[in-house]
Amino acid sequence: MAVYTIYDLALQTGVSYHTVYYYIREGLLEADKIAGTRVRIFGDDGLASLQRIINLRNQGNSIESIRAILIKENDNAKDL
Repeated sequence: MAVYTIYDLALQTGVSYHTVYYYIREGLLEADKIAGTRVRIFGDDGLASLQRIINLRNQGNSIESIRAILIKENDNAKDL
């Protein structure tokens, strides 16, 4: 499993550090763990989640719409 920081996620996806951090603050993206001095650590699932958020945003969805979509997808995944 790969390990990513916010900076790494930004580099992998082509968005800024501030954009990744904004999605975290908005509750759309959650770190797998917080290490040492509050460094957020993400795995491959975090990278995939960020790519999903970016795709939804590029399709013109608002942050509120993305939140609703992600909640619905998460609920559906739990039902399986």
